Amino acid sequence: MLKRALSWDEVRADLSQDVQDRLNEKRARRRIGEALAELRKNAELTQVAVGSGAEIPQGNVSRMEKSDDMLLSSISRYMRAIGGSVEVVLKGADGRAVHVEVAPP
Repeated sequence: MLKRALSWDEVRADLSQDVQDRLNEKRARRRIGEALAELRKNAELTQVAVGSGAEIPQGNVSRMEKSDDMLLSSISRYMRAIGGSVEVVLKGADGRAVHVEVAPP
């Protein structure tokens, strides 16, 4: 008798909380790459065009858009290539925020 395939949600529910937490963290970090891709597409630019403007190979642009970890300098070059900029908000334990403009290298 064949068993039905489990959905990802069913598989994930059986994972330990520690593993689920790590998956959630990785998914959250990937949001930056997904946001970069969305901004690029909204600007009607190809990965090749962004790579040219950021002075990086198209393959690196693709990896950035799928990445869960990248350098601020890379994000800044990417954003400069699509006509944007980067600002980081640092939030202290007291809730105060410091906004820092990240200039491309």
